[in-house]
Amino acid sequence: RGRRRALFALALLTFLTCFLTGFQGKSAHAQNDDGGGVKGTLQYTADDPDQEGKVPIEGGEIVVFAATLSEDGQEVVELGDEVGRVTSGADGTFFLALATPGEYVARLTIESLPDGVQLVREGGDEFLLQLRPNQQRPLLFNLAEEESAAAAQVRTIAPLWERAARLTYEGIKFGLIIGLCAVGLSLIYGTTGLVNFSHAEMITLGAVLAWWLNQTVGIHLLVAAPLAVGLGAVTGASLDLGLWRPLRKRGTGLVAMMIVSIGLAIMLRYIILYFFSGFSRPYAQYSVERSRMFSLGPVDVTKKEFVIIAISATVLLGVSALIRYTKLGKAMRAVSDNPDLAASTGIDVDRVITVVWMMAGALVALGAIFQGLLQQVTWDMGNQLLLLIFAAVTLGGLGTTYGAMIGSIVIGVLIYLSPVYVPPGWSDPLIPPEMKNVGALIVMVLLLMVRPQGLFGRRERIG
Repeated sequence: RGRRRALFALALLTFLTCFLTGFQGKSAHAQNDDGGGVKGTLQYTADDPDQEGKVPIEGGEIVVFAATLSEDGQEVVELGDEVGRVTSGADGTFFLALATPGEYVARLTIESLPDGVQLVREGGDEFLLQLRPNQQRPLLFNLAEEESAAAAQVRTIAPLWERAARLTYEGIKFGLIIGLCAVGLSLIYGTTGLVNFSHAEMITLGAVLAWWLNQTVGIHLLVAAPLAVGLGAVTGASLDLGLWRPLRKRGTGLVAMMIVSIGLAIMLRYIILYFFSGFSRPYAQYSVERSRMFSLGPVDVTKKEFVIIAISATVLLGVSALIRYTKLGKAMRAVSDNPDLAASTGIDVDRVITVVWMMAGALVALGAIFQGLLQQVTWDMGNQLLLLIFAAVTLGGLGTTYGAMIGSIVIGVLIYLSPVYVPPGWSDPLIPPEMKNVGALIVMVLLLMVRPQGLFGRRERIG
C-alpha cells in the first residue's frame, strides 16, 4: 500500500510538472514584466448589443509622472517630471517599467481613445500610486461608448433601494461561490480537525487547471470545467494519500499539521506565480456577457449569472442532502463525532477522510471556475478569498455544512452592502468601498461575541 501511494503521488507530481511547463510563455519572465511598474488592459464596452465582451483599444496612451503624495496617498502634493509613457498593443495590454519604490501619478490620455469612447466615471483617468520595490500595479480604466457610459452613470446615481437591491443580488452570487469553497474547508475540519491554509491554493489550482485546458489545450469551457473539477477531486485525494494520511499515521499533532499546510500553501502559491505570471487572464468563452436573460425589478440577470447561481445552489443543497441522508454522509458524521468509535463499528475512517478531501477538491475547483468567470483567473485568487472563507465557516459554525452555506451568503451580502450607507451630511459612505471586507468581518466579530459557537454550531462542554 505504501508503494501504491508513492507511485500515485509521483504520477500526480509528474502531471503537475507537465501541466505547469505547458503554459504559453512558460514563466512570468516571458511576459516582459520583470521589476516594478504599471500594467493593464485598455478596453471599452461597446454600444452594439451583439458585441460579445469588451473591445480592446490599440494605441491608447498612458503617461506616468513622478510625484509627491500626501501621507494617505489620496492627494498630489507636488507633480514632478514625466518618467515614462506607454501605448497599448493590439490586444489592449500595456506594461511600463518604473524605478520602484516611489510615488507616481499615472494618467490616461483621453485624446488617444477611439472616437465615441469615454470614461464612465469623472476623474477615472488618473491613478495615484505608491509603489513598493518590484511592485506592479494594475491600472483599470472604466471605458465605454456613449450610450453604455450613460447607462452606467445612471446606475451609479440610482436611488438607495435600487442600489441596495442590486448589491444584495451581487452579494448572494458572491456568497454562493464562497460557500462552495467554504463547505470543502468545513468538511475537512469536521472530519480531521485540520485548519487547512493550503485550501487557498487548491482554489487557485482549480481555476488555473480550467484556464489551461481551455486556453492552452483548446478545450471548450463547457468540457474543460468538468475536467478541472475532476482534477480538483484527484488533487484533494492525492494530498490526503501522499501527505496528510502519512502524517496522521505518525501521530503528528494538529498544530504541526497546520504549520505544514501553511508551508505547502506558500510553496504552491509561488510555483503558480512563476509559471502562470502575475497577469489576470480570462477564459476563452463566457468571460464577458452583457445579454440580459430577465429582470427582477432593478436587478438584471444575465444567462451566465443565472447558470452560476443555479449550479452553485443545487450543488450546495446536494452536498447537504448527501451528508444528511446517505450512508456515506452518516459515515462522515460518525467520523466527525468520534473517529475511534466510528472505526470500532466497521467504518473505514481513512477511506471516509479521503472521500472528504476529494469532495473538497471538487467543490473548490467549481467555485474557483465560477469566480474566474465573474472576474478573471489570477495567481492569488484563492489567497484573496481565504480570509472570507474562514470568516464564513466561523460565522456559520465550525464543522457544519449548513453553517458554512449560510455564513457564506451572510458574508457575501455584508461585503457588498457595507459601502451603501451614507450618513446624513456626509459625502462618502460610512464604510469606504476599499474597506468593504472589513465591515463584514466586524459584523462577524460582534456576532461571535454574542454566540461564540456561530450561527449553527453546538455548544461544547469544557472541563
